[in-house]
Amino acid sequence: MMSSTKDNNSNKLADDSQKKNHNDDLKRIVLIGGGHAHLQLIKAYHYKARPSNWHVTLIDKVTSASYSGMIPGCISNLYTPRQTQIPLDELAQWAKVDFYHDTVVGIDFESQMVKLKNHEQGLHYDVASIDIGSTSRGIDNVPGVSEYAIPTRPIDLLVKRIQQAADNVSSQENDEVKIVIVGGGASGMELAMGMKARFGQLLCNDSLLQVTILDSGSELLPYESPACRKALRDVLYEKNIHVRHNCRVLSMEQDVIQLEDGSAIPYTHCIWATGAAPHSTLVNQFQSAGLSVHEKGWIEVGPTLQSKSHENVFAAGDCVTIQGLVDPNTGKEKASPTKAGVYAVRTGPILIENISRFLSNQDLIDYTPQDDFLQLLMCGDGTALGFRFGLPLRGKWVWQLKNAIDCMFMDLFQVKNLLKLDEVKEGEVEGKYDTSQYDEYIRKDERLSPQDAAHLIMRTDDDVDYQQAWEVLRDMMYDQEY
Repeated sequence: MMSSTKDNNSNKLADDSQKKNHNDDLKRIVLIGGGHAHLQLIKAYHYKARPSNWHVTLIDKVTSASYSGMIPGCISNLYTPRQTQIPLDELAQWAKVDFYHDTVVGIDFESQMVKLKNHEQGLHYDVASIDIGSTSRGIDNVPGVSEYAIPTRPIDLLVKRIQQAADNVSSQENDEVKIVIVGGGASGMELAMGMKARFGQLLCNDSLLQVTILDSGSELLPYESPACRKALRDVLYEKNIHVRHNCRVLSMEQDVIQLEDGSAIPYTHCIWATGAAPHSTLVNQFQSAGLSVHEKGWIEVGPTLQSKSHENVFAAGDCVTIQGLVDPNTGKEKASPTKAGVYAVRTGPILIENISRFLSNQDLIDYTPQDDFLQLLMCGDGTALGFRFGLPLRGKWVWQLKNAIDCMFMDLFQVKNLLKLDEVKEGEVEGKYDTSQYDEYIRKDERLSPQDAAHLIMRTDDDVDYQQAWEVLRDMMYDQEY
Protein backbone atom coordinates (compact mmCIF):
# COMPACT_ATOMS: atom_id res chain seq x y z
CA MET A 1 0.00 0.00 0.00
CA MET A 2 2.38 2.96 0.79
CA SER A 3 6.01 3.98 -0.11
CA SER A 4 9.06 6.19 0.72
CA THR A 5 9.97 7.78 4.07
CA LYS A 6 8.85 10.49 6.45
CA ASP A 7 10.21 13.97 5.78
CA ASN A 8 11.52 14.79 9.24
CA ASN A 9 12.12 18.49 8.57
CA SER A 10 8.63 19.23 7.31
CA ASN A 11 7.08 17.39 10.25
CA LYS A 12 9.17 18.86 13.06
CA LEU A 13 6.42 21.30 14.02
CA ALA A 14 3.93 18.46 14.17
CA ASP A 15 6.29 16.44 16.37
CA ASP A 16 6.87 19.34 18.76
CA SER A 17 3.22 20.36 19.02
CA GLN A 18 1.98 16.84 19.65
CA LYS A 19 4.42 16.17 22.50
CA LYS A 20 3.27 19.10 24.62
CA ASN A 21 1.38 18.41 27.85
CA HIS A 22 -0.25 15.23 29.15
CA ASN A 23 2.50 12.93 27.86
CA ASP A 24 1.56 10.50 30.61
CA ASP A 25 -1.90 10.16 29.04
CA LEU A 26 -0.95 10.41 25.38
CA LYS A 27 -3.58 9.15 22.92
CA ARG A 28 -2.14 8.09 19.60
CA ILE A 29 -4.46 8.14 16.56
CA VAL A 30 -2.97 6.51 13.47
CA LEU A 31 -4.71 7.04 10.13
CA ILE A 32 -3.86 4.45 7.48
CA GLY A 33 -4.60 5.90 4.05
CA GLY A 34 -5.56 9.36 2.85
CA GLY A 35 -9.08 8.57 1.63
CA HIS A 36 -12.06 10.93 1.54
CA ALA A 37 -13.08 10.21 5.15
CA HIS A 38 -9.57 10.70 6.53
CA LEU A 39 -9.17 14.01 4.71
CA GLN A 40 -12.10 15.31 6.75
CA LEU A 41 -10.67 13.86 9.94
CA ILE A 42 -7.31 15.61 9.46
CA LYS A 43 -9.09 18.89 8.83
CA ALA A 44 -11.26 18.46 11.92
CA TYR A 45 -8.50 17.24 14.26
CA HIS A 46 -6.11 20.16 13.75
CA TYR A 47 -3.90 21.07 16.70
CA LYS A 48 -6.06 23.96 17.92
CA ALA A 49 -9.21 21.80 18.03
CA ARG A 50 -7.99 18.46 19.36
CA PRO A 51 -6.98 17.84 23.00
CA SER A 52 -3.32 18.53 23.64
CA ASN A 53 -2.69 14.89 24.58
CA TRP A 54 -3.82 13.59 21.19
CA HIS A 55 -1.07 12.66 18.74
CA VAL A 56 -2.34 12.17 15.17
CA THR A 57 -0.38 10.44 12.39
CA LEU A 58 -1.28 9.88 8.73
CA ILE A 59 0.37 7.24 6.55
CA ASP A 60 0.02 7.07 2.77
CA LYS A 61 2.06 6.02 -0.24
CA VAL A 62 1.39 9.29 -2.08
CA THR A 63 1.84 12.89 -1.02
CA SER A 64 -1.28 14.03 -2.88
CA ALA A 65 -4.66 12.31 -2.96
CA SER A 66 -6.51 12.24 -6.28
CA TYR A 67 -10.21 13.14 -6.12
CA SER A 68 -12.00 10.48 -8.14
CA GLY A 69 -14.98 12.70 -8.99
CA MET A 70 -12.83 14.96 -11.19
CA ILE A 71 -10.73 12.32 -12.95
CA PRO A 72 -13.02 11.81 -15.98
CA GLY A 73 -12.99 15.59 -16.46
CA CYS A 74 -9.21 15.53 -16.26
CA ILE A 75 -9.07 12.80 -18.91
CA SER A 76 -11.25 15.02 -21.11
CA ASN A 77 -8.80 17.93 -20.61
CA LEU A 78 -11.42 19.88 -18.66
CA TYR A 79 -9.10 19.89 -15.62
CA THR A 80 -5.36 19.71 -15.19
CA PRO A 81 -4.02 16.81 -13.09
CA ARG A 82 -3.04 19.27 -10.38
CA GLN A 83 -6.62 20.51 -10.07
CA THR A 84 -7.74 16.99 -9.16
CA GLN A 85 -5.26 16.52 -6.31
CA ILE A 86 -5.35 17.33 -2.61
CA PRO A 87 -1.84 17.71 -1.12
CA LEU A 88 -1.79 15.41 1.90
CA ASP A 89 1.55 16.73 3.11
CA GLU A 90 0.38 20.35 3.09
CA LEU A 91 -2.90 19.53 4.85
CA ALA A 92 -1.06 17.48 7.49
CA GLN A 93 1.47 20.26 8.07
CA TRP A 94 -1.35 22.80 8.51
CA ALA A 95 -3.06 20.55 11.08
CA LYS A 96 0.26 19.59 12.73
CA VAL A 97 -0.39 15.95 12.01
CA ASP A 98 2.62 13.69 11.47
CA PHE A 99 2.74 12.46 7.88
CA TYR A 100 4.59 9.27 6.93
CA HIS A 101 5.05 8.82 3.20
CA ASP A 102 5.51 5.09 3.58
CA THR A 103 4.10 1.61 2.99
CA VAL A 104 1.96 -0.15 5.58
CA VAL A 105 2.87 -3.84 5.53
CA GLY A 106 0.74 -5.00 8.43
CA ILE A 107 -0.74 -4.38 11.86
CA ASP A 108 -0.11 -6.21 15.13
CA PHE A 109 -3.50 -5.77 16.78
CA GLU A 110 -2.41 -7.23 20.13
CA SER A 111 0.52 -4.89 20.63
CA GLN A 112 -1.34 -2.11 18.76
CA MET A 113 1.50 -1.48 16.34
CA VAL A 114 1.35 -0.47 12.66
CA LYS A 115 4.22 -1.98 10.70
CA LEU A 116 5.86 0.15 7.99
CA LYS A 117 8.14 -0.79 5.14
CA ASN A 118 10.78 1.84 5.84
CA HIS A 119 10.52 2.26 9.63
CA GLU A 120 11.53 -0.82 11.60
CA GLN A 121 10.11 0.41 14.90
CA GLY A 122 6.59 0.84 13.56
CA LEU A 123 3.96 3.14 15.03
CA HIS A 124 2.05 2.48 18.24
CA TYR A 125 -1.63 3.43 18.31
CA ASP A 126 -4.46 3.75 20.79
CA VAL A 127 -6.91 4.16 17.93
CA ALA A 128 -6.25 3.07 14.34
CA SER A 129 -8.44 4.02 11.39
CA ILE A 130 -8.20 2.42 7.96
CA ASP A 131 -9.25 4.24 4.76
CA ILE A 132 -7.21 2.60 2.00
CA GLY A 133 -9.76 2.47 -0.82
CA SER A 134 -9.79 -0.42 -3.25
CA THR A 135 -8.13 -1.80 -6.35
CA SER A 136 -9.52 -2.92 -9.73
CA ARG A 137 -11.43 -6.20 -9.79
CA GLY A 138 -9.96 -8.97 -11.93
CA ILE A 139 -6.64 -7.31 -12.64
CA ASP A 140 -4.61 -10.09 -11.01
CA ASN A 141 -6.58 -13.16 -12.08
CA VAL A 142 -7.35 -12.47 -15.75
CA PRO A 143 -4.27 -13.32 -17.86
CA GLY A 144 -2.67 -10.34 -19.57
CA VAL A 145 -4.67 -7.62 -17.82
CA SER A 146 -1.92 -6.42 -15.48
CA GLU A 147 0.48 -6.30 -18.42
CA TYR A 148 -1.60 -4.68 -21.15
CA ALA A 149 -4.60 -2.86 -19.65
CA ILE A 150 -4.74 0.53 -17.93
CA PRO A 151 -6.56 -0.04 -14.61
CA THR A 152 -8.67 2.69 -13.02
CA ARG A 153 -6.85 2.25 -9.72
CA PRO A 154 -4.57 3.69 -8.48
CA ILE A 155 -6.13 6.85 -9.86
CA ASP A 156 -2.93 8.90 -10.15
CA LEU A 157 -1.38 6.23 -12.39
CA LEU A 158 -4.54 6.08 -14.52
CA VAL A 159 -4.15 9.75 -15.40
CA LYS A 160 -0.43 9.42 -16.12
CA ARG A 161 -0.84 6.35 -18.35
CA ILE A 162 -3.65 7.93 -20.37
CA GLN A 163 -1.51 11.03 -20.81
CA GLN A 164 1.35 8.85 -22.06
CA ALA A 165 -1.01 7.07 -24.47
CA ALA A 166 -2.32 10.40 -25.78
CA ASP A 167 1.22 11.72 -26.25
CA ASN A 168 1.93 8.81 -28.60
CA VAL A 169 -1.00 9.60 -30.88
CA SER A 170 -0.20 11.82 -33.84
CA SER A 171 -2.77 13.86 -35.74
CA GLN A 172 -0.59 13.53 -38.84
CA GLU A 173 -1.00 9.77 -39.08
CA ASN A 174 -3.98 7.84 -40.35
CA ASP A 175 -3.74 4.96 -37.89
CA GLU A 176 -6.93 3.86 -36.22
CA VAL A 177 -7.27 4.28 -32.46
CA LYS A 178 -9.41 1.53 -30.96
CA ILE A 179 -10.27 2.16 -27.31
CA VAL A 180 -11.98 -0.54 -25.29
CA ILE A 181 -13.47 0.12 -21.85
CA VAL A 182 -13.96 -3.09 -19.86
CA GLY A 183 -16.76 -2.42 -17.41
CA GLY A 184 -20.28 -1.10 -17.93
CA GLY A 185 -20.74 0.74 -14.64
CA ALA A 186 -21.00 4.49 -14.14
CA SER A 187 -17.21 4.80 -14.06
CA GLY A 188 -16.91 2.96 -17.38
CA MET A 189 -19.48 5.28 -18.98
CA GLU A 190 -17.64 8.42 -17.89
CA LEU A 191 -14.26 7.04 -18.94
CA ALA A 192 -15.62 6.08 -22.37
CA MET A 193 -16.91 9.61 -22.92
CA GLY A 194 -13.71 11.08 -21.51
CA MET A 195 -11.51 9.01 -23.82
CA LYS A 196 -13.74 9.91 -26.77
CA ALA A 197 -13.26 13.60 -26.00
CA ARG A 198 -9.51 13.33 -25.31
CA PHE A 199 -8.53 11.32 -28.36
CA GLY A 200 -11.09 13.00 -30.59
CA GLN A 201 -9.14 16.22 -30.06
CA LEU A 202 -5.95 14.54 -31.29
CA LEU A 203 -7.08 12.86 -34.49
CA CYS A 204 -7.54 14.62 -37.81
CA ASN A 205 -10.50 12.40 -38.70
CA ASP A 206 -13.13 11.24 -36.22
CA SER A 207 -13.69 8.09 -38.23
CA LEU A 208 -10.26 6.88 -37.07
CA LEU A 209 -11.49 6.68 -33.47
CA GLN A 210 -13.51 3.74 -32.14
CA VAL A 211 -14.68 3.54 -28.53
CA THR A 212 -16.31 0.33 -27.29
CA ILE A 213 -17.68 -0.58 -23.87
CA LEU A 214 -17.70 -4.23 -22.82
CA ASP A 215 -20.48 -4.84 -20.31
CA SER A 216 -20.87 -8.14 -18.48
CA GLY A 217 -24.62 -7.61 -18.01
CA SER A 218 -27.54 -7.44 -20.39
CA GLU A 219 -28.25 -3.74 -19.79
CA LEU A 220 -26.33 -0.66 -18.66
CA LEU A 221 -27.04 0.62 -15.15
CA PRO A 222 -29.91 -1.82 -14.52
CA TYR A 223 -30.66 -0.23 -11.14
CA GLU A 224 -31.71 3.05 -12.80
CA SER A 225 -35.18 3.83 -14.14
CA PRO A 226 -36.08 3.06 -17.79
CA ALA A 227 -36.05 6.81 -18.54
CA CYS A 228 -32.52 7.19 -17.15
CA ARG A 229 -31.23 4.15 -19.03
CA LYS A 230 -32.71 5.48 -22.26
CA ALA A 231 -31.08 8.88 -21.70
CA LEU A 232 -27.71 7.15 -21.26
CA ARG A 233 -28.16 5.07 -24.41
CA ASP A 234 -29.07 8.23 -26.33
CA VAL A 235 -25.91 10.04 -25.17
CA LEU A 236 -23.67 7.10 -26.08
CA TYR A 237 -25.38 6.83 -29.49
CA GLU A 238 -24.82 10.54 -30.15
CA LYS A 239 -21.14 10.08 -29.39
CA ASN A 240 -20.84 6.95 -31.50
CA ILE A 241 -19.73 4.90 -28.50
CA HIS A 242 -20.56 1.24 -29.00
CA VAL A 243 -21.72 -1.11 -26.24
CA ARG A 244 -21.40 -4.89 -26.24
CA HIS A 245 -23.37 -6.75 -23.57
CA ASN A 246 -22.85 -10.13 -21.91
CA CYS A 247 -19.10 -9.92 -22.42
CA ARG A 248 -16.61 -11.57 -20.10
CA VAL A 249 -12.89 -11.27 -20.71
CA LEU A 250 -11.01 -14.56 -20.84
CA SER A 251 -7.55 -13.08 -21.44
CA MET A 252 -5.69 -10.17 -23.00
CA GLU A 253 -2.86 -10.08 -25.49
CA GLN A 254 -0.91 -7.07 -26.71
CA ASP A 255 -3.51 -5.96 -29.24
CA VAL A 256 -6.54 -8.23 -28.80
CA ILE A 257 -9.00 -9.12 -26.04
CA GLN A 258 -10.23 -12.71 -25.95
CA LEU A 259 -13.78 -13.17 -24.65
CA GLU A 260 -15.24 -16.25 -23.01
CA ASP A 261 -17.66 -16.74 -25.92
CA GLY A 262 -14.70 -17.27 -28.26
CA SER A 263 -14.80 -13.88 -29.98
CA ALA A 264 -11.84 -11.51 -30.12
CA ILE A 265 -11.82 -7.72 -29.98
CA PRO A 266 -8.84 -5.77 -31.31
CA TYR A 267 -7.72 -2.69 -29.40
CA THR A 268 -4.96 -0.12 -29.21
CA HIS A 269 -5.82 1.08 -25.68
CA CYS A 270 -7.80 -0.74 -22.98
CA ILE A 271 -9.14 0.81 -19.78
CA TRP A 272 -9.95 -1.74 -17.07
CA ALA A 273 -12.99 -0.30 -15.22
CA THR A 274 -14.51 -3.43 -13.74
CA GLY A 275 -15.29 -2.04 -10.29
CA ALA A 276 -13.76 -2.35 -6.86
CA ALA A 277 -11.80 -5.19 -5.30
CA PRO A 278 -10.03 -5.24 -1.92
CA HIS A 279 -6.29 -4.75 -1.47
CA SER A 280 -5.94 -8.48 -0.93
CA THR A 281 -2.28 -8.67 0.18
CA LEU A 282 -2.62 -6.07 2.92
CA VAL A 283 -6.13 -7.07 3.99
CA ASN A 284 -5.09 -10.74 4.14
CA GLN A 285 -2.37 -9.72 6.58
CA PHE A 286 -4.93 -7.84 8.64
CA GLN A 287 -7.13 -10.94 8.68
CA SER A 288 -4.26 -13.24 9.62
CA ALA A 289 -3.51 -10.92 12.52
CA GLY A 290 -7.07 -11.25 13.77
CA LEU A 291 -9.08 -8.45 12.12
CA SER A 292 -12.62 -9.33 11.08
CA VAL A 293 -12.74 -9.51 7.27
CA HIS A 294 -15.66 -10.50 5.05
CA GLU A 295 -15.33 -13.55 2.79
CA LYS A 296 -15.09 -11.17 -0.18
CA GLY A 297 -12.12 -9.37 1.35
CA TRP A 298 -13.74 -6.23 2.80
CA ILE A 299 -13.00 -5.10 6.35
CA GLU A 300 -16.07 -5.73 8.48
CA VAL A 301 -17.37 -2.80 10.53
CA GLY A 302 -20.63 -2.00 12.26
CA PRO A 303 -22.82 1.09 11.78
CA THR A 304 -20.44 3.03 14.07
CA LEU A 305 -17.59 2.26 11.61
CA GLN A 306 -15.93 0.29 14.39
CA SER A 307 -14.25 -3.02 13.53
CA LYS A 308 -16.37 -6.06 14.34
CA SER A 309 -13.36 -7.62 16.08
CA HIS A 310 -11.38 -4.71 17.60
CA GLU A 311 -13.15 -1.81 19.28
CA ASN A 312 -10.19 0.57 18.89
CA VAL A 313 -9.95 0.01 15.11
CA PHE A 314 -12.19 1.97 12.75
CA ALA A 315 -12.47 1.83 8.96
CA ALA A 316 -14.31 3.71 6.23
CA GLY A 317 -14.58 4.12 2.47
CA ASP A 318 -14.34 1.50 -0.26
CA CYS A 319 -12.31 -0.92 1.88
CA VAL A 320 -15.21 -1.76 4.22
CA THR A 321 -18.50 -3.58 4.32
CA ILE A 322 -20.90 -2.24 6.95
CA GLN A 323 -22.86 -4.90 8.80
CA GLY A 324 -25.92 -4.37 10.96
CA LEU A 325 -27.35 -1.40 9.10
CA VAL A 326 -31.06 -0.90 9.73
CA ASP A 327 -33.57 0.83 7.49
CA PRO A 328 -35.09 3.56 9.69
CA ASN A 329 -38.38 3.34 7.81
CA THR A 330 -38.94 -0.41 8.00
CA GLY A 331 -36.72 -1.46 10.89
CA LYS A 332 -35.29 -4.22 8.72
CA GLU A 333 -31.60 -4.86 8.12
CA LYS A 334 -30.23 -3.33 4.92
CA ALA A 335 -27.21 -4.09 2.79
CA SER A 336 -23.93 -2.21 2.94
CA PRO A 337 -23.87 0.65 0.41
CA THR A 338 -22.18 0.31 -2.95
CA LYS A 339 -18.60 1.45 -3.54
CA ALA A 340 -19.26 5.09 -4.39
CA GLY A 341 -17.40 8.22 -3.38
CA VAL A 342 -20.49 9.86 -1.92
CA TYR A 343 -20.69 7.22 0.82
CA ALA A 344 -17.01 7.60 1.70
CA VAL A 345 -17.52 11.36 2.00
CA ARG A 346 -20.62 11.00 4.20
CA THR A 347 -18.82 8.72 6.66
CA GLY A 348 -16.30 11.45 7.44
CA PRO A 349 -18.36 13.29 10.09
CA ILE A 350 -19.35 9.97 11.73
CA LEU A 351 -15.71 8.89 11.94
CA ILE A 352 -14.71 12.27 13.43
CA GLU A 353 -17.45 12.06 16.06
CA ASN A 354 -16.94 8.41 16.97
CA ILE A 355 -13.17 8.44 17.40
CA SER A 356 -13.57 11.44 19.67
CA ARG A 357 -16.35 9.69 21.60
CA PHE A 358 -14.36 6.48 21.87
CA LEU A 359 -11.39 8.30 23.40
CA SER A 360 -13.78 10.03 25.82
CA ASN A 361 -15.57 6.80 26.79
CA GLN A 362 -18.88 8.01 25.36
CA ASP A 363 -21.52 6.11 23.41
CA LEU A 364 -20.92 6.05 19.66
CA ILE A 365 -23.39 7.11 16.98
CA ASP A 366 -24.54 5.15 13.93
CA TYR A 367 -24.00 6.00 10.29
CA THR A 368 -27.18 5.82 8.22
CA PRO A 369 -26.33 5.81 4.50
CA GLN A 370 -28.78 7.46 2.14
CA ASP A 371 -30.71 5.15 -0.18
CA ASP A 372 -30.31 7.33 -3.26
CA PHE A 373 -28.01 10.10 -4.36
CA LEU A 374 -27.54 12.51 -7.23
CA GLN A 375 -25.45 10.70 -9.81
CA LEU A 376 -23.68 12.93 -12.33
CA LEU A 377 -21.84 11.61 -15.38
CA MET A 378 -19.48 13.89 -17.25
CA CYS A 379 -20.02 13.70 -21.03
CA GLY A 380 -16.68 15.26 -22.01
CA ASP A 381 -18.18 18.10 -24.06
CA GLY A 382 -19.19 20.66 -21.46
CA THR A 383 -22.44 18.84 -20.65
CA ALA A 384 -23.31 16.12 -18.17
CA LEU A 385 -25.98 13.52 -17.58
CA GLY A 386 -27.60 13.24 -14.17
CA PHE A 387 -29.94 10.80 -12.45
CA ARG A 388 -32.10 11.59 -9.41
CA PHE A 389 -35.53 10.35 -8.30
CA GLY A 390 -35.61 8.23 -11.44
CA LEU A 391 -35.41 11.35 -13.62
CA PRO A 392 -32.76 11.92 -16.30
CA LEU A 393 -31.11 15.37 -16.23
CA ARG A 394 -29.10 16.57 -19.21
CA GLY A 395 -27.38 19.69 -20.41
CA LYS A 396 -24.74 22.32 -19.82
CA TRP A 397 -26.30 23.19 -16.46
CA VAL A 398 -25.79 19.61 -15.24
CA TRP A 399 -22.08 19.89 -16.00
CA GLN A 400 -21.94 23.29 -14.27
CA LEU A 401 -23.57 21.69 -11.24
CA LYS A 402 -21.15 18.75 -11.20
CA ASN A 403 -18.19 21.08 -11.59
CA ALA A 404 -19.45 23.31 -8.76
CA ILE A 405 -19.98 20.35 -6.40
CA ASP A 406 -16.55 18.88 -7.12
CA CYS A 407 -14.78 22.22 -6.74
CA MET A 408 -16.59 22.91 -3.46
CA PHE A 409 -15.42 19.56 -2.13
CA MET A 410 -11.84 20.28 -3.15
CA ASP A 411 -11.98 23.76 -1.62
CA LEU A 412 -12.67 22.19 1.79
CA PHE A 413 -9.07 20.94 1.91
CA GLN A 414 -7.10 23.76 0.29
CA VAL A 415 -4.90 25.20 3.03
CA LYS A 416 -5.39 28.73 1.70
CA ASN A 417 -9.11 28.41 2.50
CA LEU A 418 -8.67 27.06 6.02
CA LEU A 419 -8.32 28.80 9.37
CA LYS A 420 -5.02 30.60 9.94
CA LEU A 421 -4.34 28.55 13.03
CA ASP A 422 -1.43 30.64 14.27
CA GLU A 423 -3.90 33.52 14.63
CA VAL A 424 -6.46 31.46 16.58
CA LYS A 425 -6.34 32.04 20.34
CA GLU A 426 -5.68 29.07 22.63
CA GLY A 427 -8.95 27.41 23.62
CA GLU A 428 -11.01 29.37 21.10
CA VAL A 429 -11.86 26.35 18.94
CA GLU A 430 -10.80 23.51 21.23
CA GLY A 431 -13.23 20.61 20.95
CA LYS A 432 -14.99 22.24 17.99
CA TYR A 433 -14.45 19.80 15.16
CA ASP A 434 -15.22 21.11 11.68
CA THR A 435 -17.46 18.58 9.97
CA SER A 436 -18.88 20.99 7.39
CA GLN A 437 -19.91 19.48 4.07
CA TYR A 438 -19.71 21.03 0.63
CA ASP A 439 -23.47 20.80 0.10
CA GLU A 440 -24.96 21.89 3.40
CA TYR A 441 -28.68 22.43 2.88
CA ILE A 442 -30.48 25.55 4.07
CA ARG A 443 -34.12 25.77 3.04
CA LYS A 444 -35.14 29.11 1.58
CA ASP A 445 -38.49 30.74 2.37
CA GLU A 446 -39.27 31.24 -1.30
CA ARG A 447 -39.10 28.49 -3.85
CA LEU A 448 -40.54 27.58 -7.21
CA SER A 449 -43.94 25.97 -7.48
CA PRO A 450 -43.74 22.19 -8.02
CA GLN A 451 -44.88 22.68 -11.63
CA ASP A 452 -42.21 25.30 -12.41
CA ALA A 453 -39.58 23.28 -10.58
CA ALA A 454 -40.37 20.15 -12.61
CA HIS A 455 -40.16 22.14 -15.83
CA LEU A 456 -36.83 23.67 -14.83
CA ILE A 457 -34.90 20.49 -14.07
CA MET A 458 -36.15 18.77 -17.22
CA ARG A 459 -34.82 21.52 -19.47
CA THR A 460 -31.73 20.82 -21.57
CA ASP A 461 -31.00 24.30 -22.97
CA ASP A 462 -27.97 26.38 -22.01
CA ASP A 463 -29.95 29.06 -20.16
CA VAL A 464 -30.81 26.98 -17.09
CA ASP A 465 -29.46 28.42 -13.82
CA TYR A 466 -27.71 25.42 -12.30
CA GLN A 467 -27.84 26.90 -8.80
CA GLN A 468 -31.60 27.26 -8.99
CA ALA A 469 -31.91 23.73 -10.35
CA TRP A 470 -29.76 22.42 -7.50
CA GLU A 471 -32.01 24.15 -4.98
CA VAL A 472 -34.96 22.36 -6.54
CA LEU A 473 -33.22 18.97 -6.35
CA ARG A 474 -32.32 19.50 -2.69
CA ASP A 475 -35.82 20.70 -1.85
CA MET A 476 -37.13 17.50 -3.42
CA MET A 477 -34.72 15.42 -1.35
CA TYR A 478 -35.67 17.00 1.98
CA ASP A 479 -39.39 17.50 1.30
CA GLN A 480 -41.14 14.40 -0.04
CA GLU A 481 -44.42 16.28 -0.63
CA TYR A 482 -42.63 18.86 -2.78
